[in-house]
Amino acid sequence: MKLKSFLFALIVLIGGTVASFAESAGCAGIDAGTKAYNEGEYERAIDEWQNCVDNGYQNADLYYNLGNAYFRNGQLGFAIYNYKTALRLRPNDEDYMHNLEFAQAMTKDKVDDEEENPILSALFKAHHALSLKVQLFVLLGLFWLIAIVSVLRILVHGDRAKNACTGTVFFVAIVFGVIGTSAAYKAFVAETEITGVVTAKDADITSAPSDKSQTLNTLSEGTSFEVLSEQGNFVEIRLGDAIRGFVKKSNVGIVR
Repeated sequence: MKLKSFLFALIVLIGGTVASFAESAGCAGIDAGTKAYNEGEYERAIDEWQNCVDNGYQNADLYYNLGNAYFRNGQLGFAIYNYKTALRLRPNDEDYMHNLEFAQAMTKDKVDDEEENPILSALFKAHHALSLKVQLFVLLGLFWLIAIVSVLRILVHGDRAKNACTGTVFFVAIVFGVIGTSAAYKAFVAETEITGVVTAKDADITSAPSDKSQTLNTLSEGTSFEVLSEQGNFVEIRLGDAIRGFVKKSNVGIVR
């Protein structure tokens, strides 16, 4: 079970409650962490749940609840990191996305977006209108529709009916191709894109992976970025089109 969303919790139950995981037998610390969280002992809840993570226990709700505990403990960076990790395991969960957006709205660093091309903006919105899971179900339905209409074309008599079936198959095939391309790209990004979050109070961006290199910028706690590579104790990152450099691994969390 998942913790209640923050807006509801802030309005109705300031203390918040959390139900036990269905898979709590997988790690003894889950129930102990749940008890601590319900008693308002967020640091103890974090210790118990983090111990489960450190011992290899992987569960989307565990990371989500860890995010909530970190948030209530005033550790915004770790909260965002755990929300992102939860979404990595269970994409498009509305509660996860809601709390992630809520936490990200509290970060200090904002990347100014350049003026968008209206056509590209429309394509971007269309691409993200449906989740990957929904797209896969739609593709399955379209596949069977093509198959059924193709069979009907063989069975019907008359050129007009056959042409109608051909036109329908052609149109549905185009829709299938468009949605399929979007779904394939989402799957590719999910498998290859690596992001990170500043978990320290701030993190210096340097020009090279060295303590002696020039500091180019400083990121505040909770700022998210794209991970380009890992080099020793440093991570090469990119934030928007203007910011690129290296940060210490100890100051960030990498969402894998």
